[in-house]
Amino acid sequence: MSESQKLYGVSAEFATQDALLAAVTALRARDFGPVDSFTPLPVPGMNVALGLRAPILGQIALGGVLLGGCGCFGMIAYATLVSYPFNIGGRPLFSWPYYVIPSFAAAMLTGAVVLVLAMLFFDRLPRLNHPVFNIDGIEGATQDRLFLAVEARSEEFDPLEVQRFLADLPLRPLRIQVVPR
Repeated sequence: MSESQKLYGVSAEFATQDALLAAVTALRARDFGPVDSFTPLPVPGMNVALGLRAPILGQIALGGVLLGGCGCFGMIAYATLVSYPFNIGGRPLFSWPYYVIPSFAAAMLTGAVVLVLAMLFFDRLPRLNHPVFNIDGIEGATQDRLFLAVEARSEEFDPLEVQRFLADLPLRPLRIQVVPR
């Protein structure tokens, strides 16, 4: 087992959002590997610096809502028009206003279930432990600390080179550490 397989990567802690943003931009420009940031609040411009694309959960939820609503509406229409047409008191067979309320309820339920399942899939959950938890002081990322991590995904990953690069940044990190897997 090589050393890069035993390592998760290199982590650094920063004092300000500007220093963290500059470090992420510089690391992505040098292409050391995948970079991620851990902050208590959103940092303006961080999604661009990390190269993240727009989230697609809204479109997935819309698809689930449309699928559930149209599916329920179609199921009720099929049942009343084709499977069991039954005329009571001169009511028309296709009385669509009566289908709207159950279709809306089915749409919301299906959208919520699809959204939760998509979120679990994209977040790779349930995962009980992650190597990021091996970073000293990472629990502060939920309160007032700013961290970044460079993952060691390739055999060519050199933690010493990443540490030197981080130490030479104009806005230096407070702490740099190698993170075991």
